[in-house]
Amino acid sequence: MSPDATVSPAFLRRFATEWLAAWNSHDTEQVLALTHPDVTWDDTVFWTEVIHGREALRGYVDRIWRAMPDVSFDEVQLFTAPEDGRAVVLFRQEGSGPPQLDASRRFSTHGCDVFLEFTDGLLSRYLAQYEINDMMRQLGALPPRNGKIGGAYLLSLLGAGQG
Repeated sequence: MSPDATVSPAFLRRFATEWLAAWNSHDTEQVLALTHPDVTWDDTVFWTEVIHGREALRGYVDRIWRAMPDVSFDEVQLFTAPEDGRAVVLFRQEGSGPPQLDASRRFSTHGCDVFLEFTDGLLSRYLAQYEINDMMRQLGALPPRNGKIGGAYLLSLLGAGQG
């Protein structure tokens, strides 16, 4: 599919600014207003499956606010490829976790919002990438790494490879 003709460096800059402002507002309607009715939303780090459609996305966004009630996002850098109709926002996210975790603990991690496609000036294909393991360690939901790297740490969480 060819990129939306309205995508330009200025459009991507404005969209990224509005995008982070919408997320920082904690207003689901502001976030949804920036997405196309037929959006494809791929955040299988947080959600169990790819989401299709703005109305299905509503449940995801509302769940974010419940899981991370005071999360905030700050742009680190915007990377654009207007000729392809794409952009990546590298961000820092900070906040507290779900209420069932220790309310005194906070997290601060990096992530990326990947804007893969726009249709009629709205985000129509999205991919999320962020560091959830470190977030969960900071919130006390996962044990410290204790020097384990990569898959060795993940396997240790399952009790595999010990002994």
